Amino acid sequence: MTPESAAAAAAPLTPAPYGQACVGCSRAKCKCFYRIGGASCERCHRLGKPCESAPAVRKRKARRTPPPPPPAAAAAARPAPAAAPALGTRIEEKLDDLVTLLRSQRSEKQTQVDQNTPQSMPPEEATAGIYSAASTPATTRENPDIVLDTDAGVMHILRPDSPPMSSSVISDDVSVHQVPEGVGEEQLDVFRDIFIPMFPAVHLPVTTSAAQLRSEKPFLWLVIMALTSRDVAQQFAMGETIWQVISRRIVSQNYADLDLLLGVVCFAAWSHYFKKDKPFMSMLSQLAVSLAFELDLHRDVPPAASIVSRRRSLLPARQRIAKQHPRTTEERRTMLAVFHLTSSTWSSYRKTEPLRWTPYLSECLHILSEQGETHLDILLVTQIRCQRITNQLTCPPADESEIVLPPPPSSSIVAGVLSRQLNDIRQNLPDEVASHRSAQFYLCYTGLKIREYLLGKPRHRPPPDQRNPAVPHLERIQDLESVLGTIEQWLALYAAMPKRGWLGFTSDVFTQFTQHLVVLFKLSVLEEPGWDLREARWRADVFAVLDRAYADVDQLPGLVGMTDADGPRRGLFFRMKSLLRDMKTLFLAELPPDVAPVAAFPTPSSESGGGNGSYGGADFAEDFAFTDELLMSLMQEDILAPGWDFRPNNSYIPFDS
Repeated sequence: MTPESAAAAAAPLTPAPYGQACVGCSRAKCKCFYRIGGASCERCHRLGKPCESAPAVRKRKARRTPPPPPPAAAAAARPAPAAAPALGTRIEEKLDDLVTLLRSQRSEKQTQVDQNTPQSMPPEEATAGIYSAASTPATTRENPDIVLDTDAGVMHILRPDSPPMSSSVISDDVSVHQVPEGVGEEQLDVFRDIFIPMFPAVHLPVTTSAAQLRSEKPFLWLVIMALTSRDVAQQFAMGETIWQVISRRIVSQNYADLDLLLGVVCFAAWSHYFKKDKPFMSMLSQLAVSLAFELDLHRDVPPAASIVSRRRSLLPARQRIAKQHPRTTEERRTMLAVFHLTSSTWSSYRKTEPLRWTPYLSECLHILSEQGETHLDILLVTQIRCQRITNQLTCPPADESEIVLPPPPSSSIVAGVLSRQLNDIRQNLPDEVASHRSAQFYLCYTGLKIREYLLGKPRHRPPPDQRNPAVPHLERIQDLESVLGTIEQWLALYAAMPKRGWLGFTSDVFTQFTQHLVVLFKLSVLEEPGWDLREARWRADVFAVLDRAYADVDQLPGLVGMTDADGPRRGLFFRMKSLLRDMKTLFLAELPPDVAPVAAFPTPSSESGGGNGSYGGADFAEDFAFTDELLMSLMQEDILAPGWDFRPNNSYIPFDS
């Protein structure tokens, strides 16, 4: 051994890490040792060869079937094998393989789409292709989020996050309508001051400008501009664009976000502005429910500790868990607004029942009342609490044909409980909420439905030979007096309302208006021992209320500068006079022959000269077509039917005032 070799052998050496041996040692299948302070390994330095570093990425060996286990003697003679890779290392290797496979498949699919897309395509198909590609990527549609709630033992398939281009696509849809900046700000203020207090479905701070709202929520901006437009022709044009967005983006392309949901809720709540032949409020309310369920707003977000999330994409599960944030106030308010809308739809058209009340909705109601962003949130809570009481009285019971249940409580007990609930709502209202006219509208209407429910329950009457018609029933008269007093309160609120308040009337408030008139008409023709019809008509005359409404609606367009559209289709407040005239005709047709009110505005019969001084009977209903759905529902209901009978027992529970 030469002195240099001996010195090299005596020098301290460091074995090369696994997979980082030099090229010479790797080819010679020799162990590679690094020399301390040397540029080459011990073998290359000893042999005088250049030492080349190993490549940065080494090839993976193909997996082979493990050989059969050796005999016990041979196994004992062999040295112990090296330790197997750790479990985490094997999982990382498998994840690397899976990511590589997914990336290759995604690139292949994108290449196939590019190859199959023709270069020459009609503009309509090209536009539709761009929209569909931008809104629904293939990987997002095919790879949903899977969340396992370990506490409840339920697996949920969540909707993927909305693509960032969805808002821009809706902005392109609404870009056909350009509203000047000053006009847009004025219309937004009208919506804040008149529309939102009637139905606080959305919170629009005064610092939010029309341009900012259009940028953040373009569809909601379009609905607001359409509702507050003073040009009916422009209002109808915006309504057509709204329908295009609903049919194309929501129904066809399955778009779903908070902007679209809020727009649908507002469009449905004031749907009478855009109604043509048939009402569409019931259909839109169910669409709003579908959007809320699609966005998963109908339940709370499960806590991160109780979910295991797996998304078939490149996003790690722990990042998906971190993205689970608590529900915002806007999300809770929107879900409550959906319930409000379904209850209003049931109250107006009786076609679809209200959304089922859940503990999560109760939680949203409590949080909004305690942590609301504005006092209008408490107003929304008040309206919903009143609706819940009304729904208990008007919704049909569930099918219990196969379930044996105890007998329901008597009507007096139910009315007493609901009356106490209504009083609690009224007494706990803050002054700033109690001063809102819409809150008093809902409180009075709920009180009316409770009293009407109690009046409508039959009682056991004595035989005819034992009846004494000369003895008035004091309890019954007190009930009727209470109903009339409630109607007077509602009509007093309406009389004090400015004429511009008609602009914000939702379909629900219009229903309250018509229902109060129907009950008032019943009281004005009710033959009841001890009930003074003359005094009832003097205190609140249904025809005088209709005359006042007719005059208000007649003056409203000129007051706000509203212009009607050309053609047969007319704006809401230009055809409202005919609706009020139809309602008056309906009441006149049911009026007893001995009552002859003076027609302050013309009815179909008075216009044709057919009136002969007798306003009773069905003369006004002959050859007359009721085209409005709400009036048709009133006509199908026999106004003079004996629905107010005596209670089943002789007990009297006075109404709480």
